[in-house]
Order: sequence, then C-alpha cells, then structure tokens
Amino acid sequence: MEAQRAATEPKPQVTAAERFAGQLRALRTGVGDPSFRKMAGRSGRISHTTLHEAAAGTRFPSWETTREFVRACEADEAEWRLRWEQAQGTAPPHIVDTVVTPSEFVPAPSRALEVVPRRPVITIARRRWWPWAAVAAVVAIVAVVGFTNRSRARQEPGAEAPSASSSDALVPGDASRFVGDVTIPDGTKVKVKSHFVKVWAIANVGTVGWHHRYLARAQPAAEDGCQVPSRVEIGDTLPGEQVMISVPVVASSTPGRCWVSWKMVDEQGRPFFPTRRPVYFLVNVTN
Repeated sequence: MEAQRAATEPKPQVTAAERFAGQLRALRTGVGDPSFRKMAGRSGRISHTTLHEAAAGTRFPSWETTREFVRACEADEAEWRLRWEQAQGTAPPHIVDTVVTPSEFVPAPSRALEVVPRRPVITIARRRWWPWAAVAAVVAIVAVVGFTNRSRARQEPGAEAPSASSSDALVPGDASRFVGDVTIPDGTKVKVKSHFVKVWAIANVGTVGWHHRYLARAQPAAEDGCQVPSRVEIGDTLPGEQVMISVPVVASSTPGRCWVSWKMVDEQGRPFFPTRRPVYFLVNVTN
C-alpha cells in the first residue's frame, strides 16, 4: 500500500535555482572539484559561503555571484551569462538551449567550449530592456559557431602589443588590441529605426587589469542619426583576456550612412589611449 501511494504521489517540482545549481556543480566537478575557499581566493571578490549557496540551489544566484563562480572555474563567461538568463526564464525567444557534460568543462584558454544543440526554448523576457535580449542572442551564436576575426587592421584605443609606442597610455603598461567585429560588419544594411546590437571583441594585451572602464561615444550625437548610449560599460578584464563589448543601437530615421566612433575612458571620462584611433561601427540605413 505504501509503495502504491508513493508511486501515485507527484514528485516535488525542481526549481530554477536547483536546476541551475546542478549546472554549476557540474562545472566545478569538470575542473577538478576545487574547494569553495580556493574558488573564493581565485575570485577575490566573493565569499566561499556565497559560492556554496549558489551550488546548493537554496536560492537563485545573482549574475555577480554566477560570474565569480564561472571565473573561479576559468570557464566561458559569455556562455554562462546566457545560461544564467535561460535558467531564470529571461533569455530571448528562439535561443537554442545547450547541454554540456562535466567532462567538457575546461579552462577558457585551453579550448573552446563544446555545445550540443537541443530543442529551441521559447521564453518571454521579463523586466529587461530589449538590448539584453539581443546581446544574449548574439552570445548564443558566438558560443556555437564562433566569430570571424576581421582581416583589416583597425585599432581600438591602444590596440597594439605593449611597446614603446604605448607610452601615450593614461596608465603605464596599459595596452589593448582590436580582435574583431562579432556582429554587424561595416557596411551592413539595416532598416530605418531598426534595433540592433553592435559587438566588438577586444583583448587586454598590456600588464594592467581593466576595472571600471567604459566605451564612450567620441562625437556628439546627430539628432537624425543613429541613437546610442553616451557610454557602455566594459567588463573587468585581466591581462591576456578578451572581452566582448556591446552597444545597443537604434538606426536613424532617414536612409544614409551612419558612423559612430568610441574611445575607452575611465569613470571621469578621461581617455586611456588619447592618441589612438577609436573603434567604430558603420552601417547603411535603408528604407
């Protein structure tokens, strides 16, 4: 009788926090199951208790907690940003969910994360502005098929390897290198008033870690031109790491060419590489 009753009773529903915690535990197992104290030491920004709670699934972790967990395991931050979005049901529609086994989790510099497409997951974004949804879509594409490095030589502020020519940097030893256009190559045609997200990949090739940095629009916004934020945040990036920087854009209301350039600045707006050429995007707006 007890066995029959147990068989007919509904099983407790697994929460989003518990499902996501399972993924975090698999990630930790895949890199050797380091202790939470060791992970906290690698991070330097979060306690071992908070990391333990994230893996336990008692509550859904914030992105800041997830990011430090992922960094401590040397995994792909962009891939896990998408996973975090999907786990709480805020990823954009038509994003392909992925399954990754523990053996596939390796430190980011070793090899690209392998993913296996599963069924499409259709969700509706909640309390999120459209650019985050577009960015998540971009990240999903990049994680599965990678991105093509642009062949032309174009510089982001200080986009050269550290050398004597880097002496104009605001911070000694600071340097960066333009890696490529992740989305919207120059010359792309877009519709008037359409929304898109421009993403660049930039590498920190200096000896200085990047913290509290931004890309700021280098020229005044034209009233009838493409509409963009005055600045966007650059994530913390250590020497030898690459970062993807995203800018949400609304195309101009009239056809024509739209060109917007950007410089890396600090919180006070001072450029880190004042004499270097900026990054930019150039699109052709059509009806």
